[in-house]
Amino acid sequence: MTGLISTAIPNRPDVTIKLASTSDELMQCFMLRAAVYIGEQHCPYWEEFDGNDYSASHIILHVNGEPAASMRLRWFSGFVKFERAVFLKRYRTMGLFLPLLSWAKELARKKGYSKVVLHSQHRLWKLMERGGYRKLDNAVFHFSDHEYATFVCDLEVDETNRPTVRTNPMVLNRPEDQLDQPGILERSMERTPTNPHAERTRHREAVTDRSRAH
Repeated sequence: MTGLISTAIPNRPDVTIKLASTSDELMQCFMLRAAVYIGEQHCPYWEEFDGNDYSASHIILHVNGEPAASMRLRWFSGFVKFERAVFLKRYRTMGLFLPLLSWAKELARKKGYSKVVLHSQHRLWKLMERGGYRKLDNAVFHFSDHEYATFVCDLEVDETNRPTVRTNPMVLNRPEDQLDQPGILERSMERTPTNPHAERTRHREAVTDRSRAH
């Protein structure tokens, strides 16, 4: 789940997909969106960077180590919204758009989300239908100079593995795209708990008690 790796075929590019988990990877996502939406589609800056970036998850796709595509995910009650999907021009003929969406769907499914919602530009409607998405209704709306329709896709969620309040606490501590792999906090369990903060608290309480006794 940490990435989508291309088959080892000579002259085929190495493709990886992951959650943007560092400030540098997040900057790469912003760079890609600025290049395409602001540079190519002439979207105003304040419409592209709309105030939702720091309450969302971001996916970054690399080709041979170079940032090539990204997408933003926002999590609502019962569904996840895919948005701001963007590819640099030189990577658009590689057929990676639907694999990017598939990776994101798998992430959402493992987190327990059963439905995907996205707003698709008119030119991509047929592609979305080929990818298993369907129109929510016949409503067409526009923003930032483009026409859109709402598409949805249902996800099959394994109820036995769906995260809940009773899920193993250490599983819930793992990175979002690595829920099926032991995380760094699980490795910390090799150390015996010492409760250092509680020890300092007890020491301060003892000093206070002695001061009051005098």
